[in-house]
Amino acid sequence: MQLVPQVPRHDCLFCEVYATDDQALPWYDRALIRQNQVGVAMCAVGAFVPGYLLISPAQHESSVQALATSAAPDFLIFVDRVVAEVERMYGPSTLFEHGSCRAEERRRSACITHSHIHVVPGAYSFDLLGLPVRPLGTLADLVKVPAAERADGYLMYREPGGLVQYSPDAAVSQYFRRHIARMLGRPDEWDYALFPQWQNVRATQDDFWRTPAQPLPLNEPA
Repeated sequence: MQLVPQVPRHDCLFCEVYATDDQALPWYDRALIRQNQVGVAMCAVGAFVPGYLLISPAQHESSVQALATSAAPDFLIFVDRVVAEVERMYGPSTLFEHGSCRAEERRRSACITHSHIHVVPGAYSFDLLGLPVRPLGTLADLVKVPAAERADGYLMYREPGGLVQYSPDAAVSQYFRRHIARMLGRPDEWDYALFPQWQNVRATQDDFWRTPAQPLPLNEPA
């Protein structure tokens, strides 16, 4: 099955954040780091801790796997840059993605059908989930997963110092967020819509705008 790159959509949050002037957006949706034609990083509503960001590509696709071959390398370099900034400010961090599928009728872990990688300062023992994972090594290897596996969604995570781990989608909304909430001793606060954690969102914005991003060399994607 061939996946065709999608154009930006007017009804998509991440497309709107990427394409809209910050002053025209709600304060909590304003970009922290933006790269033209590549992607945008913004605060995560429902931030369990300060420094929790979402990184999304400019291209409207359902997952990092589904990005066009031409778009993936620059986006993964952008992800590296954002993660480096987060870790410079907050320490080692966990990455994860609920890679959604194209079929709208299928239950999946992702809530928004536009690829976005979560970056959460800290480590949360995702191995305790007991997922049937296989190690991929790097984020670049995620893009190489066969197209036949992309249609049904997937789960991806990378803990501090570890390899990228890949698993079939558990079909549970906000799957990784539920686990992090439990690990933090706040098991009922997994839903970002019910527990937006505005104090952490504001603290993250203040930290980033007080400490401008450092220019980093463009390395190969990790």
